[in-house]
Amino acid sequence: MAVKRLPGKVRRALRARYYDIEPRAWIGKRGLEESVIKEIETQLARTGVLKVEIRKGALIATKMTRKQIAEKVAELTDSELLEVRGKRFILFRPREGWERYLKRLQLKEQAKRRAQEEPVRKIKLDILEFRKKFKKGRG
Repeated sequence: MAVKRLPGKVRRALRARYYDIEPRAWIGKRGLEESVIKEIETQLARTGVLKVEIRKGALIATKMTRKQIAEKVAELTDSELLEVRGKRFILFRPREGWERYLKRLQLKEQAKRRAQEEPVRKIKLDILEFRKKFKKGRG
């Protein structure tokens, strides 16, 4: 089984975002040949997200289920399997590499936590003081 690197929240957001993209790669009667995997690698390197369609011939040739094929492709291409729906599945691999992507996600999460912990301080403004400051600046 492929390693799950993305948190559920991120996975759901990506799945929703790329739900209606068209398939750009197909797995046919030759199954998981090197040429097919290379094409998927190329597409992932270019766009980062790819929808792949599994043809009936692939199921017969590999004697695997659709989910097993999708997991195997994700494993071979070092990508994350976002969703298997019918005969199509979506793969995701960040273009900058997994380490940098996951680090950026961590930093975003930490920033959110800090923002929740530290409430915004309300500052009382003296309107007259405020007007004096800005009059001086224009003058």
